[in-house]
Amino acid sequence: MRNIDGGFLAAPDQASLQRREQDVRKGKLALMLAVVGGFVALVAGYNVVADFSPVSLVVTMLGLAAAIGGGLLTKHLMRAVRFRVHKPNAGLVGAAKLSGMVVAVLGFIALVGSLEGPGVLRIIAIAVGCAAIGYVKSLHDQQWVLFELDAVGVRIERTVVPWRDVTRLTIDPVGPGMTRLGAVPVNAAPLYVAVQDTELDQRLLAEAVGRFAPQGTQLTRAQ
Repeated sequence: MRNIDGGFLAAPDQASLQRREQDVRKGKLALMLAVVGGFVALVAGYNVVADFSPVSLVVTMLGLAAAIGGGLLTKHLMRAVRFRVHKPNAGLVGAAKLSGMVVAVLGFIALVGSLEGPGVLRIIAIAVGCAAIGYVKSLHDQQWVLFELDAVGVRIERTVVPWRDVTRLTIDPVGPGMTRLGAVPVNAAPLYVAVQDTELDQRLLAEAVGRFAPQGTQLTRAQ
């Protein structure tokens, strides 16, 4: 097992890592499309505000279309790479964070423009803003994911257990609207996390176990 903050205790096997990297690479291409589209939309959008032209407006719309399409494609592709259960309202909180970052970036770009800085400085400001948005998104995922399955293993909150150390997975109702998910490692105490039923699709969970878990790994009741 290992904690995602550090303290590596047992490495996953290399074959699983390679398979995961191959799958993730596809998602990264779609994510790159979204990032480039967002970058283009920010640059062209600033030009629309500062000095309107039909060309800038068209480029802004195309950039937005690429960003939105790339984002949706990334989400679709990453479903084949991992299965996640988040804390309640993770999507709303994430959207609020990203919206706030976008507003802050646009304000910063407008400030740089009002100071009549060189064009290169504006491009740098936009690039830094995009990197900050990506960092906030990554940090949000770390903090708001409760349970995750992928080709490497099982993540329970901030602890990752490689598949070779997992004997079985568990699922149990623990109260109204709540389900407890768990993993039983070899020679270690079971790990559990309670999730809301509104955040858990049990059909997709069963499909993910069949897709990612080694043959023979079962999803059963804890008792």
